Amino acid sequence: MTDPPAPALSRTLGLFPAANLVVANMIGAGIFTTSGLLMAQLGSPVLMITLWVVGGILALSGALCYGALGAAMPRAGGEYVYLSEQFHPIFGFLTGWVSFFVGFSAPLAASSLGLSEYLASAFPQLLAWGGEVAIKRSIAVAVIVSLTLVHLRGIDYGAKVQNVLTVGKVLLIVGLI
Repeated sequence: MTDPPAPALSRTLGLFPAANLVVANMIGAGIFTTSGLLMAQLGSPVLMITLWVVGGILALSGALCYGALGAAMPRAGGEYVYLSEQFHPIFGFLTGWVSFFVGFSAPLAASSLGLSEYLASAFPQLLAWGGEVAIKRSIAVAVIVSLTLVHLRGIDYGAKVQNVLTVGKVLLIVGLI
């Protein structure tokens, strides 16, 4: 008895939205939240930018590795497929759970909290509604819920929002440089 053929992957994202997903994942919130700390520690904007460029090169290397793996194993599942086929399904399973908690949930929470800090600084009247910590956490949760609702509308709408946010992020970085 043979296995039924795997369904074909639907490729609904074009090059620009797909590239923006990669760029957004490579350029996290850290560049906005840690730049002041780095300047205080390093004392040199040239050294800080050099470190960011080195980090970008390392991130690009990782992205190219994932691109090669995706081209070699063009099936839905990402890391699960790569590790399950190369080593053992338990590694794919464990990596999936680690990615869920450490690779996705924790950075999402940290980025949302970072954004809430910026919003609270830009609009201090927000903090007048209650306790500072509760308000900042509420803003962070609202950001996560809002982006969840964006993606529930569909991949096309989510890609449009992602494009705007990523282009905005890149323009902010160019403005900082």
